[in-house]
Amino acid sequence: MVVTRLHGRGYRVRILWKLALPVASWMLLLCTLASAQPDNRYCDQGNQAKFGDSDGPAALPRSCFFTASLATPSPGQKIHVGAGSDLQHEIDRARCGDTLELAAGAVFTGTFNFPAKGCDDAHWITVQSDGKIPAEGIRITPCYAGVRSLPGRPEFSCPAVFKEMASLVVPVHGTIKVADHYRFIGLEITRPQGGLVNNLISAPNANKLIFDRVWAHGNGSDETLRGIGFPGASFVAVIDSYFSDFHCTAGTGACVDSQALWAGAGDVAGGTYKIVNNFLEAGAENVMMGGAAGSATPSDLEIRRNYFYKPLDWRVSSGPRFVVKNNLELKNASRVLVEGNLFENSWGGFSQVGFQILLTPKNQSNLCPLCIVRDVTIRYCVLRHSGAGIQIASVPSDSGGLTQGLFNVSIHDVLIQDVEARRYDGSGVTFQVSALGGKFGDISIRHITAPVSDKLLFLVGNEQGRRIPGIVIADNIFGAGRFQVMSTGGHTNCAFQKVAPTDIFDSCWIGYNVTGNLLVGGFDKWPKGNRSVKDLKSLGFPEDAMTSVELDKLKLSLDAQHRAKAAKEKERDPGADIHRIQLTLADSPPIKK
Repeated sequence: MVVTRLHGRGYRVRILWKLALPVASWMLLLCTLASAQPDNRYCDQGNQAKFGDSDGPAALPRSCFFTASLATPSPGQKIHVGAGSDLQHEIDRARCGDTLELAAGAVFTGTFNFPAKGCDDAHWITVQSDGKIPAEGIRITPCYAGVRSLPGRPEFSCPAVFKEMASLVVPVHGTIKVADHYRFIGLEITRPQGGLVNNLISAPNANKLIFDRVWAHGNGSDETLRGIGFPGASFVAVIDSYFSDFHCTAGTGACVDSQALWAGAGDVAGGTYKIVNNFLEAGAENVMMGGAAGSATPSDLEIRRNYFYKPLDWRVSSGPRFVVKNNLELKNASRVLVEGNLFENSWGGFSQVGFQILLTPKNQSNLCPLCIVRDVTIRYCVLRHSGAGIQIASVPSDSGGLTQGLFNVSIHDVLIQDVEARRYDGSGVTFQVSALGGKFGDISIRHITAPVSDKLLFLVGNEQGRRIPGIVIADNIFGAGRFQVMSTGGHTNCAFQKVAPTDIFDSCWIGYNVTGNLLVGGFDKWPKGNRSVKDLKSLGFPEDAMTSVELDKLKLSLDAQHRAKAAKEKERDPGADIHRIQLTLADSPPIKK
């Protein structure tokens, strides 16, 4: 067992379990878990935000959600709900401040409704299993529902396998409806075999909801569209939880796009969302904001320390088993912090080309003209094993409708590994920066380490005669790729018939800053201030740097004698701060498989 203290947030635990532990080890474990702390790094009691100053053109969130249990008191009755009890009856009679304690291992099947009861911040309704689950601040795993492992997923370590969680089973075509001031703790929420389930949990326009140490999941074969749908909701937190098996079958049925978590639609803005320290798995988009009709935009999203994952066995030799698109997509969102996340596995084949992250405002079916993506910060993250990297693009809807645009984006200190077109049925593009209508600009991409690009480093485009302002691409370590930089194509494109990187940038961008970059395998005709190197070895990087999953062992610092080393002590070398990334991810297990 290894116990570390990081970032002043209390103790985080990385445990190497054996099937049996000595008594002394169990005592140490219990003491350690007792000292675990919830993650409120950027939020003080009373929902006082402390995100600090912006570190790029993007504004950071202004609102936060303090989710420690002391802030969600339930001082009323404790109501025990045993196996075979009428759960809906107990929900209906519960009062603000009560706690429903569901028997460990009990199964409750039905379309349950957790209605609004006029509760306030001093009288939450808590719904929890009465079994022994991890302490607050520790991510739950299926172990606590009696499942030792899930095929095709990263290993999780079980101290033992007991059914400590109560299970809520949503029938086919059913859902669990949730309103406001509910905290769910230590529950398994799932569905039976056969048929379609749209939303395991539906919480439109809800207020003050916390899903804490919850395992929400579909099954390995059936269509389960979504884990939680919460468009228009305010103050929603999903913390220390595990979401798996949300997927649709390619080209068939009513189920096309699937998500673990979805919001960002409708006529109520909602916002202040906290998605922290979860395992998140879904076919189309693991987390999605927007993509449907609406007239308002959610603001203040905190997406941190999550493991975004797609099992590789969802791909089969005969074609896509499930509809797979990307891991995180923002079509309608404002003031978003994406920090300390691991994004793993994304591939093309179903209308997409394998991007991990998409910032793509969309006026879906011309019913979201006010949709916008603005003020997005992505930092201290790892992206690995995909057909493409990050797409930053503003495009019209299929019928030509425009959004309010895409602007103020800050991306820094990100490690991108193993982008490959052939292996992952993708485009092999590391970054796409393009616009066709709507406001667009003020995009900063700095201190990225992506020294192996496949086909293309940058795909650039916008209308001919229009130049995008405020593009900064500086101090990165980039693989140039086979074609370096290309335009999105067409005779109406800003870079029509342009080939050299500098010519493309000059034609498509105005007042840009592309400097201080190290280009592995790059060649001439880049703007002044950039340098080329032959290969990874010349940087002092190991040969497996871009494929290794041993993130805690990676050595990706420039050789001490390299000419691109910072000249002054307080200046930074090109590339990502790998040590900072390692620290930010270290308490988001697993670092490695």
